[in-house]
Amino acid sequence: MDLSFKTDEGRFNYRVAGLLLNESKVLIMKDENSPYYYFPGGRVSMHEKSEDAILREIREELSVDAAIERLLWINENFFEEEVLKEKFHEICFIYLLSLKDDKLLIKGNEFEENEEGKIHTYYWKTFDELKELNVYPLFLKNRCSELPEHLTHFVETK
Repeated sequence: MDLSFKTDEGRFNYRVAGLLLNESKVLIMKDENSPYYYFPGGRVSMHEKSEDAILREIREELSVDAAIERLLWINENFFEEEVLKEKFHEICFIYLLSLKDDKLLIKGNEFEENEEGKIHTYYWKTFDELKELNVYPLFLKNRCSELPEHLTHFVETK
């Protein structure tokens, strides 16, 4: 069971995301119906550690194995999702990851993956390109190029 549930006041979501870097580029993704970009990851399941969840999500979405370097950010995010028009209260753990091989890198700067019938498009973007895109969580647009030395907590309200 994913730790995401609907209430009368909106949806609570416990999510993990992975920051994958390659030659001053960061991997972001977009769904076919989404007007915004985000970082690979997904929901944490009940009784699942966040570390296990991010590795599982990367394996499910990208068919590659990754290793966790460290936890970078905890993000509390309060927003209205643009497609669903649903209010969210989201907690997200964002990990710096490394790839265990180069299978993902040889796919190029833009590629598609099919996850159980849902098409995701992935993009390797430079830090400057990232700043010009509609990317969530917002703080990552300016923080990916300067990773914190210690775990950092951000709260966003939109």
